[in-house]
Amino acid sequence: MKTRLLFPPLLAFLSGLFVIPIFAAPQAAPQEIVVEGKVCDNAGSPISGASVQLETESGKAIASTVTDSSGAFRLKVPTDAKIRIHVRQEGFSDNAVTYDKTKMQIILKKSAASNGMEFSDSPNFTVAGVTDWSNVGLHGSDVNVKTSEALTKEATGLKSSSGSAPRDSEADAHRILGDEKEESGDPLDAAHEYELAVKLDASEQNYFSWGAELLLHRAGVAAVEVLSKGATLHATSQRMIEALGAAFYANGQYTEATQQMCRAAELNPDDPEPYLFLGRIEAGAKDTFSCSEEALRRFVSEQPKNADGNFYYGLVLLKNAQRSQREADFQRATSAFRNALASRPSFGEVYVQLGLLYNARGQKDAAFREFQNAVRVAPHLPEAHYQLSLASRRAGDTAKADEEMKKYEGLHSAEEAALDKQRKEMKQFVTILQQSPK
Repeated sequence: MKTRLLFPPLLAFLSGLFVIPIFAAPQAAPQEIVVEGKVCDNAGSPISGASVQLETESGKAIASTVTDSSGAFRLKVPTDAKIRIHVRQEGFSDNAVTYDKTKMQIILKKSAASNGMEFSDSPNFTVAGVTDWSNVGLHGSDVNVKTSEALTKEATGLKSSSGSAPRDSEADAHRILGDEKEESGDPLDAAHEYELAVKLDASEQNYFSWGAELLLHRAGVAAVEVLSKGATLHATSQRMIEALGAAFYANGQYTEATQQMCRAAELNPDDPEPYLFLGRIEAGAKDTFSCSEEALRRFVSEQPKNADGNFYYGLVLLKNAQRSQREADFQRATSAFRNALASRPSFGEVYVQLGLLYNARGQKDAAFREFQNAVRVAPHLPEAHYQLSLASRRAGDTAKADEEMKKYEGLHSAEEAALDKQRKEMKQFVTILQQSPK
């Protein structure tokens, strides 16, 4: 919320949320005055963290600050110009304004657009520090951990599609400083700067930056809190919803993660991005999720040449077929995989899944050929060598089995070493969770 008022510098009475008195007293230096006051709500309680910014009549910023724990602020300004004062607090809009020669009073009420979702000055968590990756606690199997890492990396790197211009220079400054802190290896201060940016301006960019920072450094519960609020205030932000899905996944809440990705897919049905997030979740999960199956079915029907979409849809169909053991279901999965290969013949993961499908049907020779194809088109894919090793051993070719297993172990070790290096370089936030308000 932004309120703009124009008044002579020696007149001062303002309300930041509901009523704010401001007094301008002349100082020893004739070219400066001190503008000071207090921000309170309609019950008279002080409001900390409210943004106060002074500008010239032409819009040039003179000074800015935020209110302290007692709701007070104090700013020095020149006396040779008229002054506009901006007081910002999320979730409030103009209600009524009265004015006379000695004071100005503004009564503000909650904005209907805010839906009561203004962010508390005291969120239900505190980022208390950072720790090494060795102390990280992710949920589920190694497959789920890797899936979570992939979702997190891709979701936190998403760019805004709105291209909207910055709305608040002070909030932008905090967010930009947060970016610089993260790049310089100081994520703790970065998170603090992003939080300040949100309190000054609850924009989509600021909310996403804060939530993404928490998610990137594995503060899963805190990330869900911030991104949930951001996704409520900015319900059409696809990337906010996708990041929220990634945060749920990091917490082991796979159903909730899938629901958010399906929600993102509904915002822009032609965008492949949320379907690929859904596919990653399905690839890492044993069960299938009804909304993702329907979303992927719709996606491949509308974009039949999308190789990734067909691959992930094939995975869903294969899991269904393994439960039902019906030939028709296996054929549907096979068809989806073949469609993926038609668009991308070098798609090694598809050959691996086809091999596993044929194995499940007892067609060992067909499975062996698919594993060979996987190694041929994707020689750096560890799983392809692993499955070919097992198939070779079943066929009685011990030498080939040992050769392929050795290749698998070398590729797998290199992959794990690279992941371990990335994990050691990434610090995890230590968060202290507070009791949620009833």
